[in-house]
Amino acid sequence: MNIIIFGPPGAGKGTQAKIIAQENNLVHLSSGELSRRLLNDKKLGEKIKKYLDSGQLIPNYLINNIVEKFIQTNLSCNGFIFDGYPRNLGQAKELDKFTKKNKIKINLVINLKLSEKEALRRILLRGKISGRSDDNLKIVTNRLKIYRERTAPILSYYRNQKKLKNIDGQQTIAQIAKEIRRIIKESGLNKKSL
Repeated sequence: MNIIIFGPPGAGKGTQAKIIAQENNLVHLSSGELSRRLLNDKKLGEKIKKYLDSGQLIPNYLINNIVEKFIQTNLSCNGFIFDGYPRNLGQAKELDKFTKKNKIKINLVINLKLSEKEALRRILLRGKISGRSDDNLKIVTNRLKIYRERTAPILSYYRNQKKLKNIDGQQTIAQIAKEIRRIIKESGLNKKSL
């Protein structure tokens, strides 16, 4: 089972991805966490930091390479939950090519719908709690703009593939998790069908 989880910054993608991963024994692939882990890398760290600090997307060639290496080192797993990747149409098409080459199928794409106002409120609150450097007003505003312009359009790409399911992201963590479980079960992807 391989699932992509979408939504604007602050929608709870990481939280839900961790729940899905744990309940279904999937590997959680968070492009944000992978990128932040590489900040200490002498070769890539400086490049990645520049993009993260400005709220810009990491260029396709770089993030695609990072994600592909991560997948290759985990090919024997039960599947993946993709969180924060792909973020634009180029990345989505690259992921399709790579997964096809490695006989991996993206089964489901879950979109957590959330208003920009609520996303902004959640992220700024998270920034106060977590201290994440990319959770300040200027960077968050830019991240939301990038999501609206580059990431949101790929939802139609997955809708056309009949893989997209929308969920109201304004619900509680527990309500969203329950809805995701229902969608997974209705899609025939629950543990019993593996």
